[in-house]
Amino acid sequence: MSRRALQTAGAVLKYVGLGLAVAVAVAAPWSALVIFNLRLSPHVPWALPAGIAYVCLAMAYLNGSGWPKSTSAARRRYFRAQPLAWAEFNWAFLAGLAAVTTLWLLFAVSGYLSARAPQGSESDLPPMVLFGAIIIGAAVTAIAEEGGLRGFMQAPLERLIGPVPAIATTSVFFVLIHLSHGVAALVRNGPFYLAAGCVYGFLAYLTQSILPSLLLHFLGDILTFGLRSSLVHLTSPHGAGVRAFLVLSALLVASVSGAAFLRLARLTAGKRSHLGAEDAAF
Repeated sequence: MSRRALQTAGAVLKYVGLGLAVAVAVAAPWSALVIFNLRLSPHVPWALPAGIAYVCLAMAYLNGSGWPKSTSAARRRYFRAQPLAWAEFNWAFLAGLAAVTTLWLLFAVSGYLSARAPQGSESDLPPMVLFGAIIIGAAVTAIAEEGGLRGFMQAPLERLIGPVPAIATTSVFFVLIHLSHGVAALVRNGPFYLAAGCVYGFLAYLTQSILPSLLLHFLGDILTFGLRSSLVHLTSPHGAGVRAFLVLSALLVASVSGAAFLRLARLTAGKRSHLGAEDAAF
């Protein structure tokens, strides 16, 4: 292996580690807050206001605020929560929403909607408290995974190894970080996680911003966390006719997503003209 290849491999490992570290560092404090709240005072939901403050602080820090000032510019660049023109955001949201809807339709056809995760002590919480926890948990998870994977990991990898390998890398690690749900759940849901990771990664690459994927991830996790709790109840469709209808619907929605992605790619072509040079920050 040449020296150049070794340097590239080392840089890839560095940015993979950086992205995973950011994802864990953002998600872990909220998880700790919830655990302490449920164990120490389950009837006083003090973790909710603390979680709201934490979401704001995490967003601000990853976007360049706070100490050390020497990494502010790099944090802002890698987090890449760049505002988009209204047309860019609308096309990105339509493309991503249609793609994710396609995945949910196929997930329903697969019969996995009825597979429920075991409920913990959170199922005994009042519905409004549980709903608040789901909202904050979805926000923290979206910030951690989009900021860590599609931001700090994928942004430098796009410049280092190109967009397709970068998106593939972040999508694989997006699957692997869900190993905490158990091997059986990972095998069952892995293809859908991989496809969703590609959708989010492609959106981040085309727009050079995580904002569209961040919003879609947040909304998707609200539904996902709701399904794992006692708030949302869905059952898998029964009957060949219903499944055929869902498959046809998925194909139609997928075509809408494809058309929207093509429009988005043309609209944002200028945003990607700077790619190609290696990023040496951090």
